[in-house]
Amino acid sequence: MRGSSSRHGILATAIILSSASLGFAPKAQAADNFGSFSLQSTRGYSYQRGAAPDGTRAERFELRSGDCPASTGDCHKDRERVEKWENKPASRLDHEYWYHFSVFIPKDWPASGSINTKLGQFHQFGNGKPPVLFQIQNGRYIFELSNPSVRQADPMRPLPPLRQVGLSSANAMKGHWTSVTIHAIWSRTPAGFIDVWVNGAKKVGVKGPNVDRNVPVYFKYGVYRSFVSRLKSDAPLVAWYSGIRRGSSREMVDGTQ
Repeated sequence: MRGSSSRHGILATAIILSSASLGFAPKAQAADNFGSFSLQSTRGYSYQRGAAPDGTRAERFELRSGDCPASTGDCHKDRERVEKWENKPASRLDHEYWYHFSVFIPKDWPASGSINTKLGQFHQFGNGKPPVLFQIQNGRYIFELSNPSVRQADPMRPLPPLRQVGLSSANAMKGHWTSVTIHAIWSRTPAGFIDVWVNGAKKVGVKGPNVDRNVPVYFKYGVYRSFVSRLKSDAPLVAWYSGIRRGSSREMVDGTQ
């Protein structure tokens, strides 16, 4: 029996590795109060669970040049990614939510200039742009709110955002955890709002419509970059995440990890 169990464990591992090599992976374990997440990756090194550089147990994402899951069409659209995305059920419109995530980038994180590297985003099911991006661009970690009054058909022809707010410098993030807390009502009405705190300091407070269609909002995290043909360096990008939480109050989600 013990030998049979061992063989089954090896077979299960092989299936998981085979799935990852094809650009998709089984549903991952749900984070606190979220639905389950699925992994978009291409290689065995893309995603692991283990210790971050400071010893904190975390999820490790690694993006290398050419990592573009076939299921996303990234390879033909000048994009690369390794991300986890929340499956349905996701956040419903016109309901109040609190969210939290912490991200850690290493001290040798390379400069990428105008290339935007997403480290966390809120998206909607179906075709269209994400309502909110958290991204490093030109040396800054930025909150970006899309314009909810305009639908976008082609993500590689991005429309001007409604709002951009600097949250931190990339240099200040290197070698440290950056804690992000979000309070939101996703809505197409004036009742919508988004507040964001970074390392305990409030950085964003926007009111009004913040989505462009009547479908749920889901969370994505990992490493994703677009317009990679403009990159001057194809150095690997590594980021760790911890404290992925959703709840009905700040007390349920807040914390550094």
